Amino acid sequence: MTNFDLNIIESCSSTNDIAIEYAKKGLPEGSSYLSYLQTNGRGRNSNQWKSMKGNLFLSTIFRPKISKVNWHQLSLIISLSIIETLITLGLDKSKIELKWPNDVLVHKSKISGVLLESFDDFIVAGIGLNISKKPENEIKWKTTKLYDHINKDFSLKYIANVILKIIFKNYDIWENKGLNFFNKEINNSIYNINNKIVIKLNSQSRDINGVFLGIGDNGSLKIKVD
Repeated sequence: MTNFDLNIIESCSSTNDIAIEYAKKGLPEGSSYLSYLQTNGRGRNSNQWKSMKGNLFLSTIFRPKISKVNWHQLSLIISLSIIETLITLGLDKSKIELKWPNDVLVHKSKISGVLLESFDDFIVAGIGLNISKKPENEIKWKTTKLYDHINKDFSLKYIANVILKIIFKNYDIWENKGLNFFNKEINNSIYNINNKIVIKLNSQSRDINGVFLGIGDNGSLKIKVD
């Protein structure tokens, strides 16, 4: 299995910024950074990730050997790994869902998000996971935290090590066997499957309405229209 090296930081602007800086200097795959405080966290599409002290902010470096056209699939691999981590920590599997492409929900409330930032020869994945606090003023989603659902107390370092161990186990499988190996497990956990959904595409003047059939072989959405 790919080795990982967890580095602890007391405070930073963003763990992704730290990982990107070190990746550009040539640090190997598996170099990972956990910060207890993050002052300028970010999410997908330039959204801000509310970084509340007591939660988990973790970034790690990947240097995939597979075609770059498939690197986006890593978001699903990591999200699935977060689900496996939550189950390991004691959450009820039936209450956890993966919202394509990069969020994890518990009881329909957001508990975690993943941000991928790719470069020529590496990709950095940032993970935000609500542990002891949750944002109360999110516009799109209700939020939740780990300690709403379990009566155990884990250190952030312990949780980070569990996540990384599971991620790199799945990462090695993904590199060798592809996303197909995980498709059944992903679709068993996917949010909104077999329900009607609306897809808004900036490049088209109209929305796409259809029934969400799950994740396809390449990690994209499958939708039945008309």
